[in-house]
Amino acid sequence: MANSPSGDSMIDRLVRVLASFDPDHQSLGAEEIADRADLPKSTAYRLITDMMRHDLLQRDPTGRIRIGVGMWELSNRASDAVDLASVARPHMMAVHEFVGENTQLGILREREVLIIERMSAPNAVIHRSKTAGRLPAHASSCGLVLLAYAPKHVREAYLRGPLAAITEKTTTDPAELRRMFASIRSHHFAELSGHIDEGTTGITVPVFDAGGLAIAGLGVVIDSEHRKGVPAIMRALRTASARITQDLAAEDTVSTG
Repeated sequence: MANSPSGDSMIDRLVRVLASFDPDHQSLGAEEIADRADLPKSTAYRLITDMMRHDLLQRDPTGRIRIGVGMWELSNRASDAVDLASVARPHMMAVHEFVGENTQLGILREREVLIIERMSAPNAVIHRSKTAGRLPAHASSCGLVLLAYAPKHVREAYLRGPLAAITEKTTTDPAELRRMFASIRSHHFAELSGHIDEGTTGITVPVFDAGGLAIAGLGVVIDSEHRKGVPAIMRALRTASARITQDLAAEDTVSTG
């Protein structure tokens, strides 16, 4: 793969173009992409043109550039995350219908939680997580669950990194986070209020694969007034998590049978 004069490969530059887009920047102008991807304008224009030819990028009705349908097609062909979301979706729907708020499924990626499925409602509390969006792991109930069940060396490596405060309630003290991890492993859930968005509470339980490995967090984000009691929400989440695990085990049996 040919390198640029700066030493980065074509793949590096393609990834930076795609990474220019995020939930807050879903459409961009070509010069904005060049700036956000740290590329010369001529290089950015050339890459954008090539990527549009393969439907990796596309123009919206206003002429701005968005992620193209080709990326959606590629990501849906052979992704464990897509398979997991597909298995989880009907059980998430049951939780969503019961709670009437936001229901989401997340996986751990580096220092962030990647939301791979999300369901909401018109009157649900507003919060910042979106499908394909990312949240700091230490500031979200889903991230805390996944870190709590991760190997110790993964947790400790995370705690040695930057622990930014999103709100004044965000826990950034490593010793306190270790205590929270221990509590989560004892009680099998995490509940956080106001750590990412004021006025919201996140409640998450782990989702295990057939081998007992915590592979995702299934949770809700609700108004902190708790329209439904936490114990009832916990029962709904745990029931859904157990059924997702059962369905994953059944799929494994079919695929290896």
